[in-house]
Amino acid sequence: MRIFTISFLLAFAAPSAMAALPTDNPQASALDNAVQAASETFFADTCHVGLAIGVYNQGKVSFYNYGTTSKVKPALPTKDSLFEIGSVTKTFTGTLAARALLDGKMTLDGDFRTYLKDAYPNLEMNGKPITLRTLAAHTAGMPRDIPNSEDLFKNPDFEKLPYQLQAREKVYDRDRYLKELRDARLVTEPGQTMSYSNIGIKLVGFGLEDAYGKSYSALLEDQVFKPLGMDDTGLTVSRKNKGRRALGYGPTGKPAPYVLPNLGAAGGLISSTSDMMKYAAWHLDEANPVVRTAHTVIHGDEKTYGETLMWQVITTEDGERKLWQSGGVFGMSSATILFPDAKRGYVLLANDACFDTQSQLQTLALSVHAALKTQ
Repeated sequence: MRIFTISFLLAFAAPSAMAALPTDNPQASALDNAVQAASETFFADTCHVGLAIGVYNQGKVSFYNYGTTSKVKPALPTKDSLFEIGSVTKTFTGTLAARALLDGKMTLDGDFRTYLKDAYPNLEMNGKPITLRTLAAHTAGMPRDIPNSEDLFKNPDFEKLPYQLQAREKVYDRDRYLKELRDARLVTEPGQTMSYSNIGIKLVGFGLEDAYGKSYSALLEDQVFKPLGMDDTGLTVSRKNKGRRALGYGPTGKPAPYVLPNLGAAGGLISSTSDMMKYAAWHLDEANPVVRTAHTVIHGDEKTYGETLMWQVITTEDGERKLWQSGGVFGMSSATILFPDAKRGYVLLANDACFDTQSQLQTLALSVHAALKTQ
């Protein structure tokens, strides 16, 4: 590993001297200052490496960048730097599902197995089959993952764990996931208990593929990426754009591998704050029937806690409706937070997977949001 430049090393060696933190924030407005203060708090945790922020404030978009995309070749992120967004991908899957409901390709409470080409008599319990509602709300009783990886999380070595997980899953494609799904057993009756499941969301993606006769990637391209001009978002990075890809770091500060494309509908997308702000702005327009359907509560309630088509929703103490989703992969963390009634949204992409990064990203966004409400 190459040695840092002295100036850049000093910037990270002295977290208390936050003026040295690399950033393009001009600190010329109240929003700039709110982002700066919240980001200084975020980087007080020296596990963090780089951060790209997008703020949508009632029609105006602002971008801020901090830290570096690489410890080896220090470079400030930009709005076009590419990050893995992890489970924020699930909201894209939910968006496709919302469109499928409107198109009559799916129903919320019908037997989801009818959207699959093969029979799965094992995916029901006590006469109750899995449905789009239960899959999207993580109440279908599905196992968390295929292949099962629970054994790897017992006393894990966090430097080795990503590579162990990749080695186990790299041979999987759609056919193998679906083949092994025939031997899966529901852990609870559908609709009874929340139990997080990545394979459940992958299954939604597979069902969408069968319903439309197109791949998950093609559906996203046709229904989301092209209409919104999201040219840099996808499950893979083109050769010409590899230089824009941030390097990820695990909780021990060591480099982490990139996720495999087969993470798919559950968490495989790569994007930038530039693209994600287009997506966030679109999701703030609930006059759009797809957005409105994607934001409709399907489990729980928005007053205390609810699940929509793969967004989480709650009413804050200030009476605001907040929708959010966060993501974490081997070396990156992300968060997207929306306040549709206030027409404000926040996208945060970080190239570390420290133990508390996702919640810290949300704290950062909520701090900025609180500051904007006082203006």
